[in-house]
Amino acid sequence: MEKKDNVFTFGNALSLYYKDYETPLIINTDDINQFKRSDKFYVLGNEFNAEIKYPYFMSSLYCIESGDIVMVYNAVELIQRPRLIIKALMALRKKYGFSKLIYLPGIGDPYIIPVLVYAGADLFDDTYIKEESINNIKYTMMGKTKSSDNNINDNLKFANDIISLLRSSIKTGTLREFVEKFQYSSRAIEMLRIIDNDYFSDYSMVFPVYTPYIKANTIESLNRPDIVSYRNYIKNDYSKPDVENLLILPCSAKKPYSKSKSHKKILSRIEKYRKYIHELIVTSPVGLVPRELESMYPAAFYDIPVIGLWYEDEKKMINDLLKSYLSKNRYKNIIAYIDEDLNFIKSSGNIILIEGNILSEEKLSELESTLRDLTINSPKMDHLFNYKSMLSYQFGTWIKDYLDDIKISRSYNMDMVTRNGRALFVFNEKLGRFTINRNGAGIFLNAGKKIVYIDDFKPTSYVFNAGIKDATDDIKPGDEVIIVHNNEIRGVGTALISYRAMIDLDHGAGVKVR
Repeated sequence: MEKKDNVFTFGNALSLYYKDYETPLIINTDDINQFKRSDKFYVLGNEFNAEIKYPYFMSSLYCIESGDIVMVYNAVELIQRPRLIIKALMALRKKYGFSKLIYLPGIGDPYIIPVLVYAGADLFDDTYIKEESINNIKYTMMGKTKSSDNNINDNLKFANDIISLLRSSIKTGTLREFVEKFQYSSRAIEMLRIIDNDYFSDYSMVFPVYTPYIKANTIESLNRPDIVSYRNYIKNDYSKPDVENLLILPCSAKKPYSKSKSHKKILSRIEKYRKYIHELIVTSPVGLVPRELESMYPAAFYDIPVIGLWYEDEKKMINDLLKSYLSKNRYKNIIAYIDEDLNFIKSSGNIILIEGNILSEEKLSELESTLRDLTINSPKMDHLFNYKSMLSYQFGTWIKDYLDDIKISRSYNMDMVTRNGRALFVFNEKLGRFTINRNGAGIFLNAGKKIVYIDDFKPTSYVFNAGIKDATDDIKPGDEVIIVHNNEIRGVGTALISYRAMIDLDHGAGVKVR
């Protein structure tokens, strides 16, 4: 695949080659002026009317479409009120999908561009940068400073370096981390919070189902779409195993938790009781992690600074989630085996609390004795529960109806879900997800889920967007999908972009075929 044929998305952000340019892009206004006429001007070859008038300030979106570009004429006015510019960008992405490039003329502040790209803007220009340079403003990695020098070249380089980093982060799936870390503008933080709080439903439909990692170093990480989607699943859709006893445990720095020294020590002491109990780990930013989901995304992929103190936002999130979980999933006995810094969870229900130094002999003996008494005559956990729960989390609770007669086997250090000796799913520990085997594709065809419909050809390495006729609207970047033509399964693979992008874009790859 040629470099210029590549298309990358991350949420609403888009990186592609358009003519001889790569987006996101800061347009050189000298190029626009070079092709400007009395009544027309051109943006990347697209003609716009130079005589359009509009009020000095408009509280609503005012845009003009020409060719492949949608220009927000009043972007400079809208950005004075962050909620309005975000509303405009979200509306434009919803209307046009990825079929148009969104241009914000007069916008070029490099400290705000990252969140605007995250919201869906593709094109900016250097007008603002030139104006600030004339006023002796210099851009640095620590923010703006005053300088007596002519900073135009340095400032343009700084802004274009940020654009280059944005392109790279879109391609590598780390854009969210970049936006969270690059916090030198309170307005940018405000915009990110508006996206997270007001547009979660829309944004979660295009946010990748997994990213390489989650660096939860800011309070904004609590509201990442993938993290919130996970917590919503635990709150609304997760179902516990058919056991009576719940053991609540603290998290560990090492993932999965069961491979940490602390969890190994605890589990070795209670091994003979584990088949009678369900284990639930309390953590931030993901909230609650049932033991069987600890190897999956996001539970196995986040990193957070641990100092034994919790923000009030984290405490509220954990308590609210735990209360919701326990109201839906009933247990006869609930034991919390926790450090003292987690004792705030005791208000979440009728909990037997064992707190203190959880690795001490005294506390381990107390836990062992408690479980010995509580598990007498308790039902055992179904040995297939863990895998059914994992599949339900990844694909949706609908899949439970298709998991009769499955078995679990292990080959080449991989767990496989099989039926009649044929592999349906294989667990990829590096991704924290299952991959669909060709033998399992029929499940999705029958259910009408995760389907990419193509023209009549045999997929090889990639399915390009030009050959995609349609796709089910449950497909996000990173999802496992099946490839179908006229109700015939042609292959399986991984979605590289969302279903909307597959339909809107006429070049680039939509699916990596396995």
